[in-house]
Amino acid sequence: MAIKFKSFFLTLGIFYILIGALGISNMGFFNQNIEYILSTVLFLNGIYHVFYSMTNRKNPYFHWGLVLGEGIIELISVAIILLNTFTSQLFFTSYIGGLLCLKGLILILGRDNKLTSWENTKAKVKILVIVKGLLHFLFGSLIIVLPLLTDKAVYIVFGWYILFLGIHFLTEEYITNKKSDV
Repeated sequence: MAIKFKSFFLTLGIFYILIGALGISNMGFFNQNIEYILSTVLFLNGIYHVFYSMTNRKNPYFHWGLVLGEGIIELISVAIILLNTFTSQLFFTSYIGGLLCLKGLILILGRDNKLTSWENTKAKVKILVIVKGLLHFLFGSLIIVLPLLTDKAVYIVFGWYILFLGIHFLTEEYITNKKSDV
């Protein structure tokens, strides 16, 4: 990889853990600032995905187009959220939940063609990709279903999602920079 993302993963992981823990412990904070918090998370993820796809586009076993598309969709989502903050909560959460489900399915099922097969992927990276896909799909599904039951649950789900995403980034930082391979 041409650019090292070591400090980025570490910084992003710590930031997400702090924001997620704050959202879980103080629902009022998330309730008042949900648009800005999710815009920040989507913006950072979008920038990461765009740069990561560009630095790995010459790798024949990396489907950089999907990652680039994911980054662009995340950046467009930021614009939609910030330009129209009066969007109804049901539409807003359904949109974000659908986006997360789509990201999860791409991560879990996006490796079954000739160019992006698992055969040249290290075992640790396979586990990280599958866990990240499951994380996105699980929380995306919860974000879609829970607002139909209760309004307050969606803030807790967003908090837990951001917290687990931060833990995932710290794990990714640790595993990808460790010298030994499984």
